[in-house]
Amino acid sequence: MEDIRVILYGVGSVGKGIVNTLRSKIGVKIVGAVSIEDVGQDVGIVSGGDPIGVTIVKDIEELVKSVKADVLIDVASPASVRETFNRVKCAIENNINIMAAAMEISNLWFTDPVLAKEIDDICKQYGVSFLGAGATQTGDRFILSMTEGSTEVKRISYTHHADVQAFSDDSNAKEWGITLTRQEYDEGVSNGTVKSKEDLKASIPYIADCLGWEIDEVTLRKELPVDENGRINAFTGIVEGFEDGVSRIQMSYEMVIDPERNYFDHLVIEGTPMVDAMVKYTPDRGMVATIGAIVNCIPCVVKQPAGYVSSLSTPANNIIYDDYRKHV
Repeated sequence: MEDIRVILYGVGSVGKGIVNTLRSKIGVKIVGAVSIEDVGQDVGIVSGGDPIGVTIVKDIEELVKSVKADVLIDVASPASVRETFNRVKCAIENNINIMAAAMEISNLWFTDPVLAKEIDDICKQYGVSFLGAGATQTGDRFILSMTEGSTEVKRISYTHHADVQAFSDDSNAKEWGITLTRQEYDEGVSNGTVKSKEDLKASIPYIADCLGWEIDEVTLRKELPVDENGRINAFTGIVEGFEDGVSRIQMSYEMVIDPERNYFDHLVIEGTPMVDAMVKYTPDRGMVATIGAIVNCIPCVVKQPAGYVSSLSTPANNIIYDDYRKHV
């Protein structure tokens, strides 16, 4: 079997991390790279290492027609799911599987069933899969793994505290509205340049389904404090899932510019046994987990049945040290 062939769409901080991580992997190689910057340069050099013989191009449509590839990984600047789908549609039509680094894509059957069906239909037509992958799914799997030894679960409370400085540019901060004025934030959400983060709701239905809870309402409350200059300095999204009026799951996402560079997950499971678990990470957690979740999922997206695939419906994709081709 030939190496798994990857096209990289986006050569920002995450894209460069993927290039450098794949250097040591067996059975997988980058065969194309797309970016609006550094066009004409070798993506290996742009990523801070030795050349890999792949030149960055600007035109994705020409690339997918001229290069044989198995997977396109989209890690370009944040966009709506519709925009992401539109820009990679040409790859689908050239029989290339899609993996997009966007939490919005993790459970489209819940957040946007109409678009999910549209993606599902075209992927089935061309025999490829479409999967969202990234750091968010690792937190969801952490929650579920901690319920495996329970005989009763009454309620789950989860807090994800992240230092947005983990990424080398400010795109991650601005994605959450941090550094913007409240007016800029509201206008951005209205015109689509800033994400509303309604997608934070997506994890709750899946986790609830795994536990046998029938969630009938999911709410989102956002807190956007501002500094002395009137600019947002933190984002807290509190998502809650209810069953017959009873709160079953609460998930809080605290995105901040943390001077102490704290990065942690805190999970409380009310049940038998009671669980109160704190997992602390090094400050680079956000960046590394995003890169790792994507790279480790490459064989998974290749072997998935055609169609749109919710990220948590796939098996856990642990780090692979041997030949990637063995896992397809």
